[in-house]
Amino acid sequence: MKKSLAIVTISAIASVSLFALDVPANHIVDTAWLKKHLGDKDLVVIDVRKNTRKHPTYAVEHIKGALHWGSRAYREGRYCNPKTNKPIPGYIAAPKTFEASMQKSGVNNGTAVVFYSGGTKAKDFRDSALAAFTSMYYGYDNVAILDGGFAGWKKDGGEVSKDIPTPKKGNFKITKFNQDILAVAEDVDEAVTLKNAQFLDANGKGKKGKSHFYADMKREDKRRMAEGHLPGAKALHTKEYAVNKDGVWYLASKEEAVKKLTNAGIDINKPIITYCNTGHLAAGNWFVQEFVIGMKNNKLYSGSMADYTAMPNRPLSTKDD
Repeated sequence: MKKSLAIVTISAIASVSLFALDVPANHIVDTAWLKKHLGDKDLVVIDVRKNTRKHPTYAVEHIKGALHWGSRAYREGRYCNPKTNKPIPGYIAAPKTFEASMQKSGVNNGTAVVFYSGGTKAKDFRDSALAAFTSMYYGYDNVAILDGGFAGWKKDGGEVSKDIPTPKKGNFKITKFNQDILAVAEDVDEAVTLKNAQFLDANGKGKKGKSHFYADMKREDKRRMAEGHLPGAKALHTKEYAVNKDGVWYLASKEEAVKKLTNAGIDINKPIITYCNTGHLAAGNWFVQEFVIGMKNNKLYSGSMADYTAMPNRPLSTKDD
């Protein structure tokens, strides 16, 4: 009997060890968590900072073992803007593109993925938030963002490197779509007409007399076809959801985030659609509302104003709603 029990126990332990590493339930990790799991075979860390010849970041140094994604790995342009004859950016990447990005990074179905941004500016976390949103839209929830980004990692003594890993191709496949978190033009039309959801403009209102996208509309953005914001929209810039601690920008606490949002005129218990110009900034708001505040029926309008203003006969407001 004892021998049988021992065999069962060993088998149970072995079966548990086969499970992939799970990210925290709120999809946020700190440097302590990442230090503990860095190097785990079931973990992939992805740097989403802008990295160019003129402004190198990843090439200079990055979290040891981390891979790099440019925005095209999870974000794309679609139909052309008549003003510029260039694709309007901001949409989530096509399924084929996203699958290829994950596979190239060595992600298997079950791998834990942590995205990190710069952490030197209040709005930096929008980049990792958008990568996480894209993953979740394509049904892959075992993803998280690193609170404080690369700046927080360095501040806490995290190991950095210049070495670029070459992972074995992963077997990741999209098996489902999560439509519950994405708003499309028709959802916005419904909310404008029936007033059954709140709108939040992640561009913010800007300082009085300064150029911004909400009310004064003194600044022209070539990605949008008309000035204004969605009727009745409230405004809260993504950077308001971050707090500075010793030069590093971290996500605000639930209490801080709720206060910011309610002061902006949003009821956290009612449906909300968040947008900006191209869905980039708004991804940061969506992430905090979803995982820090815990709002229900919280959607991101991926195309945002670049998409909405390209359609005819859609109402806009230039008032301070």
